Amino acid sequence: MKTTKLIALAAVAVFIATASKVQAQVDVTTNPISLLFGNINAGADFKISENFSIEANGAYSRGDYWGLVDSRETVPVNLVGKYYFSPKHGADGFYVDAFTRFVNRNIQATYNGGDANEPTTVNFSRTQVGLGFGLGFKVVAPKGFVFDIGTGIGRALYSHDKIKVSEEDYKVPELIRTMGYFNIGVGYRFGGSKE
Repeated sequence: MKTTKLIALAAVAVFIATASKVQAQVDVTTNPISLLFGNINAGADFKISENFSIEANGAYSRGDYWGLVDSRETVPVNLVGKYYFSPKHGADGFYVDAFTRFVNRNIQATYNGGDANEPTTVNFSRTQVGLGFGLGFKVVAPKGFVFDIGTGIGRALYSHDKIKVSEEDYKVPELIRTMGYFNIGVGYRFGGSKE
C-alpha cells in the first residue's frame, strides 16, 4: 500500500510541476467537507485555454467508519479534462469533463463468530483504474477565490479485489465496475483573470 501511495503522489507531483511551468493560471483547491473529517484532499486546475483546463487532484482518508470496521484507508487520484461552455474569466462557469480515476482502498474488520467463538479478522482491498464523464460548475470571485462543484460517473477498466479471512485468501467475484466521484473545491486562483 505504501508503494501505491508513493507512486500516486509522485505522479500528481510530477504533473503539477510540469504543468505549472507551462501555465500562468492555476486554481488550487481543497474539499472543506473532507477536512472536517480529518481527511486530506487537494487539487490543482491548470488553464490550457479560455475554454479548457486540466485538473489533477488526490486525497487520502483513513478512519474506522464510526466503529463499524477496525480501519479503513482510501487513496483516490483523478485527472480531469474540463471544457467550459461560456467562460467569463477563463476556465470558469458550466463545464463537462472527461476523467481518469485511480482508487486504492483497504478495509480491516474483526468480528466474533464461528464454532469456537474466536475473533475473525477480515481484510479487504480494492484497486481500480477507470475512465468516465461528468459535469460541474466553477465560480471565480473578484478577489481570486474559487468555488468548484462537480460530479462524474464512469467504468473501471482494471479492477482487482482481494479478501483475506484470518490469513486465508479468497477469490472475489468481480462485482462493481462502476466508478464515480463528487467533489466540492474551495480555493484560490493564482495568475490569470480574476475579474
